[in-house]
Amino acid sequence: MKANSNLIRGAMAVAVAASCGYAAASSITAPAAAERVTAQRIAQAVTADAITIDKIIVDLDAQYSANGRVTLTLSNGEFASTPAAADCSSAGQSDMTLAKESTTATSVTYLVTGIDAGQQTASLLCTFAGASLKTSSLSGNVKVEFSATNNNNAAIDNTNIGSATLASVSNQFAFVSDTNFDGVIDVSTSNKLFTVNGAGSTAGSGTVYTGDEYGFTVSMLSVSSSNTAAAATFETTISGNFSFVKDTGDLVCSATSLTGGAGLIAATIVANAATFTPVIASDCQSLTIKLPGTAFTDATVSSNVATVRTVISAYKAGATNTAASIAFSPVAEFSTSGATAGYGAVSSARAQTLAAWTAGSWTTNGTTIDVPYMPFGASSPVLSHVFTLNNRSSIGGTVKVSAWRAAGTFGGVSNVAQACGTQDYALTSVEAASVLTLTTDVTNYIRNVCGWQGQTRVALQFTVATPAASTELFTAYTIDGTRGNVVVNSSNGRGATTR
Repeated sequence: MKANSNLIRGAMAVAVAASCGYAAASSITAPAAAERVTAQRIAQAVTADAITIDKIIVDLDAQYSANGRVTLTLSNGEFASTPAAADCSSAGQSDMTLAKESTTATSVTYLVTGIDAGQQTASLLCTFAGASLKTSSLSGNVKVEFSATNNNNAAIDNTNIGSATLASVSNQFAFVSDTNFDGVIDVSTSNKLFTVNGAGSTAGSGTVYTGDEYGFTVSMLSVSSSNTAAAATFETTISGNFSFVKDTGDLVCSATSLTGGAGLIAATIVANAATFTPVIASDCQSLTIKLPGTAFTDATVSSNVATVRTVISAYKAGATNTAASIAFSPVAEFSTSGATAGYGAVSSARAQTLAAWTAGSWTTNGTTIDVPYMPFGASSPVLSHVFTLNNRSSIGGTVKVSAWRAAGTFGGVSNVAQACGTQDYALTSVEAASVLTLTTDVTNYIRNVCGWQGQTRVALQFTVATPAASTELFTAYTIDGTRGNVVVNSSNGRGATTR
């Protein structure tokens, strides 16, 4: 028989012994779930804090002798206490006794003080009950290793035995963005409303409004209170354009912007129906969300995880579509930063930093038109252009353009691939039910705003705050006034897209 043991922790070892006599040699069986400890609890732990370990069980696989020794050694942690003795038994009988001889912060050694006459020690189960770990010492997943020597101090029974995990360490707080901002701004209301009410939104109930909502969930490990830290706060900042909350005459956004006027933001902690007021930046470009400690009082507990869900609702209330009501603005991406979860008695000094995440976007049901190719010349050959916008709808709107230059040499001029430094440039506005010529405006944008002189070739994208189904752009160019070339764009070639 090979001389090595099997190290087991907890109640699982008893089940193995009862069903099989002993587990296979040269392996270690940890329990189904080691003690779970959060890094945040460790950070705030005082010296006296300790985590109790149910049992450490060693399945022997060698013949031991009186005055031999066995040692348990920890990695990533220290003992707070160790059992004074251990019994090694089979079939419920105590066949070998161990007495504690010496300890260090990370190890404990036991002396073999007695073996029943004629007892074969291979297959005995040695139970070490009542050990505890010093919480503040844990630096990662805590493992215990077993080693043994005979009465001549020669190593026995420890070939490939490995280790068993006593405690696992992980961060206590996490989050998930579960309902993104995804509102579509209705250009037919001059961007004052969303096309539909945000799913699940209850903000502004009983008033004339449409809204959009963003929801996120903070989750926390919810195991033994001695193994976790008390949640104190959660804070993050959402970046985006919230200028729709400005009231008439406001120069900047402020706390009063959030609580009155046509544009409103409501914040609700779903778990306990509590509300709080976010903090908006004076430039209206960010919203700071800070959950108070009371937000975690009624956390929803499932298995070993407690969760707190928060909903941020953006909406218009009352007389929403008036001249004084500020429009919603498209936001390419709402993003977060500075997300932290405070914990413990001194939350300001103790916080877990969480990764940033995105929170969706706001688009419009206006028009996006892509022009895949358009040449611009210098003196020879002479290129002339036609950009004509047809708006058949009953509303007018802003016309914006972006441009990208193609790489290559055209007419002796070398061009590098490049995006225009000014994207979404406001060219002009188109009136309701009208036809608008954009040729001069587009040429000025290419030459003077983008700064692209000489011969060049570009791709263009127009965005128009009018309904896509009623908006079309005609694009063409001529060479030296004789050869005409129609450029098929996405509004008259593949069908308009919405943005």
